[in-house]
Amino acid sequence: MKFIKPILYALLGIMFIYFISNLFFDQKFEIETSIEIESSPYVVYEQISNFENWVNWNPWVTKDTSLEMTYSNPSFDVGAYMNWKSQNTGNGRIELISNEFLKQLDYEIVINQNPPFFANFILQPNGNSVVLTWKNFGDLPFLGRIFGPIISKMIKSDHHIGLNQLKDYCQNLPSSNSEIKVAQWDSQYLISKVTNCSSHTINASLTSIYNDLFVYLAQNGIMSTQAPFAQYLEFPTKPKSKDVVKLRAGTFIDIPIKDSLNNGFEYKQIPHSLSVQSKHKGDYKTIFNTHEKIKSYCQENNYTIKSPPYEIYITDPQLNPNPMEWETLVVYLIE
Repeated sequence: MKFIKPILYALLGIMFIYFISNLFFDQKFEIETSIEIESSPYVVYEQISNFENWVNWNPWVTKDTSLEMTYSNPSFDVGAYMNWKSQNTGNGRIELISNEFLKQLDYEIVINQNPPFFANFILQPNGNSVVLTWKNFGDLPFLGRIFGPIISKMIKSDHHIGLNQLKDYCQNLPSSNSEIKVAQWDSQYLISKVTNCSSHTINASLTSIYNDLFVYLAQNGIMSTQAPFAQYLEFPTKPKSKDVVKLRAGTFIDIPIKDSLNNGFEYKQIPHSLSVQSKHKGDYKTIFNTHEKIKSYCQENNYTIKSPPYEIYITDPQLNPNPMEWETLVVYLIE
């Protein structure tokens, strides 16, 4: 019994020192890490703004094999969230609470029902590269302030891993293009539909139009002469722009259409013209590179671009799932 009092006094002393020590540590924590990624800002933005794409670079995926993630539907834009469960680090939720296109994304994070803390990604686009800054910040509970430096060091390490994995992913997407050439563009008939969507829903919008279009052609005995195409009539280009894409999708056909069309389709005949073309090979995310090369070629050779370019999708991804083998003919009509 005589040892109980010293042990109690020692424990009380330790608790007192621990309590007092927290007075000398900051209530708030903030960690910030930046990296330059030599890739289109659109590619980087797509990876960080859609939770389903986080698996491509998420630093915790490789560190924690017990991690299980589920996503909201849709998994992008304000209100989207990702839930996770882990045998090692517990359960949590991260929600996108603010989104400025190509500029900044803000998140709220809750782990194991603790008070929330926050994160944001800040993009600084510069041509075909972007400086990306990742921040985490929040308040520590009083008795947890002493662990602030340890927590900051751990988060900083995760920042470095995640940002470098994101850089590797974006910079190594398969991409190449054939020699840029000037070619005659014969007069052609086409049928198409115009629609508005966001940068996240381009693929879904194209798929919907193509499905309706080829049903219509089959019902009316009309043959398609080339692979389907898309024209991007309006595309957000500046940070903080409204994320609205206006596109035309359709296909070239073998005969003119004289009857009125339904389902929003329109018929058009393109006159004979000169064109600048290049075949893009690789993931659609990187087609921005081919467009930039063609526009530079036109500028260097004093060609005037007459209309939005055509992307003609030679490869059907449903038949060939390997992005390295996808081919897209990019055509600019010029004068």
